[in-house]
Amino acid sequence: MHSAPGAPRPVRPEPVLSATGLDAGYGSALVVRGLGLVAGRGEIVAIVGPNGSGKSTLLKTLAGLVPVRGGTIVHDGVDVSAMPAEHRAKRGIAFVPQEREVFASLTVRENLVMGGFALGRKALHEALERVFGAYPVLARLEGSHAGRLSGGERKTLAMARVMMASPTVVLLDEPTANLAPIPSAELLEREVPALARAGATVVLVEQRAVQALAVADWAYVLVAGQVEIDGSAREIAGRGDIGRMFLGARASNQGADEGAAGAESVR
Repeated sequence: MHSAPGAPRPVRPEPVLSATGLDAGYGSALVVRGLGLVAGRGEIVAIVGPNGSGKSTLLKTLAGLVPVRGGTIVHDGVDVSAMPAEHRAKRGIAFVPQEREVFASLTVRENLVMGGFALGRKALHEALERVFGAYPVLARLEGSHAGRLSGGERKTLAMARVMMASPTVVLLDEPTANLAPIPSAELLEREVPALARAGATVVLVEQRAVQALAVADWAYVLVAGQVEIDGSAREIAGRGDIGRMFLGARASNQGADEGAAGAESVR
């Protein structure tokens, strides 16, 4: 792992989720190789990089959906590397996928209730009030069916649903995928920070690198399944060589088309 040069690295909050020497992939192919990552309490940690760099595979491995081939994942002091996804969810690691993030046939309120299905009546009521307070748009739409919401509203609902159970970690996989620029900006600038304000540590995989870095506290740049560099999001956003990292020698192994797509996201 390479750290950004310059000023001393800032003191980060207590780690909630960390990975050390992480290897993961599909079949015989390793996609993530020897990766190290730390997400502190209440932080927004952005994972950016060119297409094919292993960002979504990393997130799915942290969630327990892709098996760990090597290394460790620690959540709140407990090694969860071999723990099934459902057990990690019960521990407070919530995952919001790119697609199929809501129940289209249910109302907004019913989707939220599904997120708090394990809560008692009083706790469920309190959770609904808390979520509606954090996401006022959902309070106005609580009787609407999720299938009729806009793309941005569905993404907001997906994030709010996981917050019903008060997770300690929220893993967001490309939340702006298939969204137009304005709802993408609103999602990253308003809804993602709302997760952190509610007490969750957010690990954000996002192709819109500039926008992701603008809302994040810390960032990791992945290239070919490894951390090319990490540091404060502001410091990394201010570097003049981000484009080189997206189109560098290791990135070129992923193919010229993928590298070009990655460079586009940091313009």
